[in-house]
Amino acid sequence: MSKDREARLLGPWMTLALVVGGVVGSGIFYLPVALAPLGASVPIGWLISGIGVMALAYCASRIVSAEGGGLQAYVEHELGPTAGFLVTWMTWNSSWIGNPAVALATAAALGRIFPGLAGHLVAVSFLFMLIVTLVNMRGIKAAGELNFVTVLIKTLPLVAVVVIAAALGFGGEPLQKIDVPAPSFANIATASALCLWALTGFEFSLAPVGKIRDPERNLARALVIGLAIIAIGYLLSTLALSLIIPNATIAGSVAPFPDAIGRYGGEGAALLAAVAMAVSAFGALNVALLGTGEMLFSMGLRGDMPRYFGRTNRFNAPYAAQLASAGLGCILLGLNAAKGTAQLFTFMTLFAADAVLYLYSAAAIAAMIKDRKPLTTVACVIGLAFVLFAFYGSGLEAFLLSLGLVVLGGVIFLIRKPWTSPPAELAPAAPVE
Repeated sequence: MSKDREARLLGPWMTLALVVGGVVGSGIFYLPVALAPLGASVPIGWLISGIGVMALAYCASRIVSAEGGGLQAYVEHELGPTAGFLVTWMTWNSSWIGNPAVALATAAALGRIFPGLAGHLVAVSFLFMLIVTLVNMRGIKAAGELNFVTVLIKTLPLVAVVVIAAALGFGGEPLQKIDVPAPSFANIATASALCLWALTGFEFSLAPVGKIRDPERNLARALVIGLAIIAIGYLLSTLALSLIIPNATIAGSVAPFPDAIGRYGGEGAALLAAVAMAVSAFGALNVALLGTGEMLFSMGLRGDMPRYFGRTNRFNAPYAAQLASAGLGCILLGLNAAKGTAQLFTFMTLFAADAVLYLYSAAAIAAMIKDRKPLTTVACVIGLAFVLFAFYGSGLEAFLLSLGLVVLGGVIFLIRKPWTSPPAELAPAAPVE
């Protein structure tokens, strides 16, 4: 590998930031509004979801291989090319369908800072999609550097509420009660499902093809360490928020973290927290578009999709796959701009969350086959049980639609050879100058 190519690879810190950046987006900042009415069930829900997602992340870490061939390669090593394609196909569809929702969340967060943008959220979302796509066209190093900066900024509001709650507690100030209502099975199930939604996104770190230095070490560690940090951080920050302001106030808030920070730090601090929320959503969009392009690039390299998508530019960025994935997201975003399509768009984002569960299932099964250690087996069983729980929570309609997408992927896989020519060697294509 040339020194120039080596310099473009992501090291351990950038890889860890990639994991954190893919998970921490806008969801955690709005999640307390939905969790507030659940009272004492919330900590239990975080515990269940944290264990489930940690088990899945551990399973994913066990299938990462030394050559760093990306998500599709990791799965097909243990489950074969058909499973590798179907999992990548489902995750890619999940990603490009979900990306417009992340772009809208970014625009909405910015709209709270500049109210004049409230009537132009779709246009601002298009702009964010364009900016992030252009950054990704400069290669994974540029996208990684942008992500690293956004990760540092997005954690500030989460840390701030923990510091405020700790200061109040040590200072003898009265804290809010969070034990009402008492835990119930229904509320725990609801809290677990909501918390799971906030913890997804680590799959984007599995997507890069040949762009992470020593992935078997750096990516595997980043998955486990990153998810552990996020799960603990989410638990502490949401509990701290509930200790600072009453749950009833949180439930009626538009932006609970800025509200809580502003109560003790003033309007300027609240504004900075709102800016950090917008940056957080923007950073998540950056990682999501990066992963989406890499997945289509992987399928293009193998001839599972047209070979055009296996092309790269002088920055080793899969420009064709990135443009196609971003373009599909923009089309869906444009459909949302039409009247009467908001409900459809909301459903499609729920479907996107459901579709990625196939990757989580495959990762658990592949890890069980590859690494027969007792700890891995336990983690796989926990992860698969959690996936079944998530499928149940997604609803029958979304589940059937995702099955339909699996069937479509199977048909594409069967007919792909007449119109694609699989490469002789599965390696990243040579850059196009």
